[in-house]
Amino acid sequence: MTFRFFNYPIPVLLVTLGFFAVPFIIFFAIASLYDLDFDHVGMILTRIQPWQYVFSFLSAIIAYGLISKKKFGYYLFLCFTFLILTYNIWMVFSVSLGKKFFLAGIRIKTTDIVWNLGITTVLLAIAFYFLRREIAAPYLSPTRRGWRSKYRETHPIPFHWTNADGEREGDGLTINISKNGVLLPLTKHHFLKPGDPINLLLTLEKENREPASISVEGKVVRIDKEADGTEIAGVQLLFLIAQKEEKQIYESFLHRVFAPRYPVSNPVTFQNKKNESTNATLLNVSLEGMYIESETVLNENEPCRVKIQTRSGEISVAGVVRWSNPQGKYGKPRGFGIQIDTIDNKNLFRVWIWKQRFKLFHGR
Repeated sequence: MTFRFFNYPIPVLLVTLGFFAVPFIIFFAIASLYDLDFDHVGMILTRIQPWQYVFSFLSAIIAYGLISKKKFGYYLFLCFTFLILTYNIWMVFSVSLGKKFFLAGIRIKTTDIVWNLGITTVLLAIAFYFLRREIAAPYLSPTRRGWRSKYRETHPIPFHWTNADGEREGDGLTINISKNGVLLPLTKHHFLKPGDPINLLLTLEKENREPASISVEGKVVRIDKEADGTEIAGVQLLFLIAQKEEKQIYESFLHRVFAPRYPVSNPVTFQNKKNESTNATLLNVSLEGMYIESETVLNENEPCRVKIQTRSGEISVAGVVRWSNPQGKYGKPRGFGIQIDTIDNKNLFRVWIWKQRFKLFHGR
């Protein structure tokens, strides 16, 4: 579910508001505990414990990171969860050994400390569940490919679908794929609806580029309408127990497609099959492929050579266009995706990729 005006998932908004509220909750709680008027801001602030300041500061930074779609917001949330749970567990352990805790001169009861641990654990577990589920693109990246906890890669796979009774069918290229499902463009008058069973024939590619077709049953999970009026269907794949070979082929294909991809913004120059050069911007890259933002969009299966400008020097790669996106659809700007075949300076390329891997503070 998404709050359309901001294009944020509602669970992410609720978690963000919760973290924004932590400093204010602490402030009002301390004022109430010491029976101080809210006008005495200075007196209230002097009674806030140092660890409460730390948690308040972290909460504000986490909220900013989540609402501004920064990767560090999620990482800090994990750190915050570890710290606050560790602190609460330490309190319970200390109380069990006879240590006494006081707040505003009043001894905190053991039952209150245990209840606090339980409630805190439940709330953080709920926040973790929804963030991990909703943090994937397009949340972290409304216009470019963002970091995601579960891979769903934009990749064109030729497919043919038929409904359960075989009366309706369609062809096309998948929009994106994952371990559990695919996103398909639909033809007009498809008459499919969420919950309908569907049969898919997917044409994959082995490591040696040989085609491998697999047949798999699926279930239509959702149907969305694009801005241009076309409809797309999210389909859950349902491999049967007897389809071990088909599932192995699919997972082996995903292993290659899902090579970790990192967001970048390097200037590049690419050449088409006519050796015409065009300047563009590299948006993401992996050991297997890359996506280039460009007003000049190459066609699918067209060979291409790309020169990437990095601080360490120029890197030259050659490959084939696997996905052409001239209309800038599906959360990506106008451009095309390349599958890399050859690299002129492999060591420099691998070192550069290695550097991107450890950039935790990507802007998307």
